[in-house]
Amino acid sequence: MHRRLFGAIAGLREEESLVMVEEMLEAGMDPLRIIETARRGMDEVGKRYERHEYYLSGLIMSGEIFGEIMNILDRAFEYGLAEEEKPRVILGTPLGDVHDIGKNVVSSLLRCSGFEVVDLGVNVHPSEFVKAAEDSGAMVVGMSALITSAYEAMRETVWCFERAGFRERVSIMLGGGAVTEKVCEFAGADAWGRDASDALAIARACYGGEAR
Repeated sequence: MHRRLFGAIAGLREEESLVMVEEMLEAGMDPLRIIETARRGMDEVGKRYERHEYYLSGLIMSGEIFGEIMNILDRAFEYGLAEEEKPRVILGTPLGDVHDIGKNVVSSLLRCSGFEVVDLGVNVHPSEFVKAAEDSGAMVVGMSALITSAYEAMRETVWCFERAGFRERVSIMLGGGAVTEKVCEFAGADAWGRDASDALAIARACYGGEAR
């Protein structure tokens, strides 16, 4: 089924892709593997675009298919806990970065795993991260960056938490194609991850394995 889903996404067959995801969930398949298959399908669309087999509209359509798949996963894995009882995570892309596919993958996986996610979207000002964490009581803040120009904004966000006086209360994790261990150290963050499964592991560790 994973091979068929990959082919449907790579072939831009939206309805077939969404039906397959529903069937895979009903069959009890791991949502992380579904997300990974969807991501590989997206990568294949990108390669076909580079080979001039698809136009820009194909790239856009694949992003829409991926977004719908994430929506299905979000709806399917709503747990019985009241929202206020779920461990919370703040997510966003830092000021200057408007890329959100990686962030959206992490958001869906966290929700599937029992977390409440406060998604601030893209191009988020440092003060917005601080306010969201203060208002929600979240212990984890995640930033995803795909461009190097976002490094300063990530560091400024960490400084904002320090100036607000509750840096020690939150764990700040970084991710995205532009993030490495050195970037994590530069920004003063607590942890970084290569992919969505790393982000999930970090969030679980911060909450002592509370979510499942």
